[in-house]
Amino acid sequence: MNENLKEITKNTLEKLRQKNLPTTPENYFLEFKEQAKIFNTEYSDVNILNEALKNLTNDEKKVLSSESIFEIILILSKRANNDELKSLIGTFSDLLAPSVNFELKEEIEDFILDCLRNPIQITTKESILKIKNFAKNRIEADRRVLKEKTNDIIKLTSLMSRYYDKTLNDSNSSNEDIKKIKEDLESLEISDFSKRELTAVQKRLINTIYKLEESLLENNRILSSNIDRFKQINKQIEQLERELQVTKEENLYDFLTSVLNRRAYEVEAKKTEKQFFIFETNFAVVFFDIDHFKKINDKYGHACGDEILKSFAKILKELIRKEDIVARYGGEEFVALINFRDKIEVIRYIKRVKNAFLNSTFIYKEHKINITFSAGVTFRNNYNSIVDAQTKADELLYEAKNRGRDKVIFDDGTVL
Repeated sequence: MNENLKEITKNTLEKLRQKNLPTTPENYFLEFKEQAKIFNTEYSDVNILNEALKNLTNDEKKVLSSESIFEIILILSKRANNDELKSLIGTFSDLLAPSVNFELKEEIEDFILDCLRNPIQITTKESILKIKNFAKNRIEADRRVLKEKTNDIIKLTSLMSRYYDKTLNDSNSSNEDIKKIKEDLESLEISDFSKRELTAVQKRLINTIYKLEESLLENNRILSSNIDRFKQINKQIEQLERELQVTKEENLYDFLTSVLNRRAYEVEAKKTEKQFFIFETNFAVVFFDIDHFKKINDKYGHACGDEILKSFAKILKELIRKEDIVARYGGEEFVALINFRDKIEVIRYIKRVKNAFLNSTFIYKEHKINITFSAGVTFRNNYNSIVDAQTKADELLYEAKNRGRDKVIFDDGTVL
């Protein structure tokens, strides 16, 4: 019942504000009756008043301009006995009893007690004026308390909003930040009207902050104790990343000559073929083979053969452009994909390679070794696919070997 009374009181004030009516005792009481009906709550004082209204004579009802309790008092006082007046005084006692602000409680109780001792006193103008003032002051006091309680809640929620933003959402929040929030909570000023409801909340929040502070300290301690372990793990990760990079490179490059291996060449060849179809960029396929390489290995040893392979690969790699590709295809055989606009560009590349060999002397353990090579060259636009171009280039390579070696044969019949 008391909880309903608080809600009815609050709604009564709100409705008067919405209707733009002054908060006079008459208006307050009439709206209070309507709000009590909404809550389906019966009060003995209202019931008594309604009963009194029913029992008014027609002449008395004509005098009554509204269902104001103060008008009814004047009418009833003319015919009421002491018991009826006491019942009416009880009604005023319930209506004036504080529901939110208790500042006027003692003064109202003293007035009601005086009226009960001398019931006829309730009909005097002085008593009616007092009742009006009590009702008016009580409404204003309730409004002030509700405003102060709202402000207290705003202060508390604002502080907690700062706490959540700083501590929960900010990963850089420190123990000092939490300590400051704890101090703010402890020093937060709460009005006397809100102490009963909000002090308990304030204490729970302070306890929560204490626990968070302890948790943060413990986390910092654990983090500090494991920092060396984290550093060690990080070093291991970096080492694994380096090893992984080396492994990737080993899978792409020939370990001896440092040019692309056959597997990597196949991947790059597919990319070059795709560019040929999309952008119509022409290229040549060149197969190289070192002449008499088996005899060199047999005569000077495999170590000598390895050095020649490395030197040959170095010359091929240094003479190509960034957009070209050179790879070790297998054994002493190498392959190059040379992009060109005009065939003369490919011919010039082959001539540069031949001149580099003519101007280089291979010396192994004081032995001067003359090195020559044979090659077959095809132009991609002359074939249906890169596979066909590669097959033909390989055939031309072996044709050059069969025709005495130290030759480069092109698919258009050109021989260098």
